[in-house]
Amino acid sequence: MIPKFTQISTILIWSEDFRRLADWYKDVFGLEVVEELDHPQDTGVLFKFPEGGPWLWIGQHSEVKGQNPDPHRHMFNISVDSVGKTCEYLKSKNVKILAEPFKAPTFDKYFCTFYDLDGNLVQVIGDF
Repeated sequence: MIPKFTQISTILIWSEDFRRLADWYKDVFGLEVVEELDHPQDTGVLFKFPEGGPWLWIGQHSEVKGQNPDPHRHMFNISVDSVGKTCEYLKSKNVKILAEPFKAPTFDKYFCTFYDLDGNLVQVIGDF
């Protein structure tokens, strides 16, 4: 019998310097901190998005060092009202943009792709 998988609960991003990366996510996205843990085996910051969805955990991991060597391996999308305006805002925060706003080839939404401080790819999706 296959267990019932219901939803993505939390997106976890591990970092060598979790505090720096968590502060970046808080500053750039204005996310609300739900919890901060400082335990030898579980250290990080838990965020929630204003309209729900998965939680975002930025945590310390002993096996993660420096920049992400393979940033194209995964990415996640954050919904926004305007991709064009959001991309301009990200530039004003000195966020490194990988792809300027572009239209999805198969449906009527736009994307802008960028890097966080550790070189992980993040993308916004929405109307232009």
